[in-house]
Amino acid sequence: MRRFKYPFSKCIDKKLLRKRIDLLDNSSRQRYIANRRFHLTFQALYWILFVFLLGIMIVLNQRIEPAIGKTFYTILVIFVSLVLPILLLSFPFLKLEKHYPSQSLETIPRDIVAVINIKLLKYYKIPKNYIVTKCYDSSNHLLVEKDVLIFFHKDKLRIVNDFTSTIKDFGCFEFGLDEFILSYGKKGDIVTTEIKTEKFYISLGKRAKPYILNRGADANGEV
Repeated sequence: MRRFKYPFSKCIDKKLLRKRIDLLDNSSRQRYIANRRFHLTFQALYWILFVFLLGIMIVLNQRIEPAIGKTFYTILVIFVSLVLPILLLSFPFLKLEKHYPSQSLETIPRDIVAVINIKLLKYYKIPKNYIVTKCYDSSNHLLVEKDVLIFFHKDKLRIVNDFTSTIKDFGCFEFGLDEFILSYGKKGDIVTTEIKTEKFYISLGKRAKPYILNRGADANGEV
């Protein structure tokens, strides 16, 4: 088994953010942008103060450290450079925050998700005869209670997140046919497909097993 991930996922996240902002009406979009700029401004101010105060402490090192000792000097540097900027900025931040209310973003429609995910579909070599199934349980907690795509590429089974409905990328899990044990299981009254390796386990929908046994010959659809 191997796991790999699309290396430019941050670009997709940025594209998703732009799309979600575009879905807002003008007033909501302006409110979101203003709130974002407000937080970015205070983040920048924090780092400016951090560098400035740290620089002062470095310059005064020869005067302060001999007087109070290395341990207390280290504690003082941490307080002055990391904690003091927070204390200095807290009051103006809380005072101004009410003028820049937060704005939630819209849920992305499935048709837009499909457009955004084109690069993911190509990178993971997802064919037309995939199937969508629910992950009921897994040794990887990120997959649990999520819909996943299973498909074959060059006689190897691949499992990825359901890119027809979400852009969240957990990477691709790839298995050779001799690398896992395939069986049916049960979760309450639900019949499941169990895939087990030495270090990985996943419980999928019932139709996943015949699909895997037929090496992807099943029709496209949900499990």
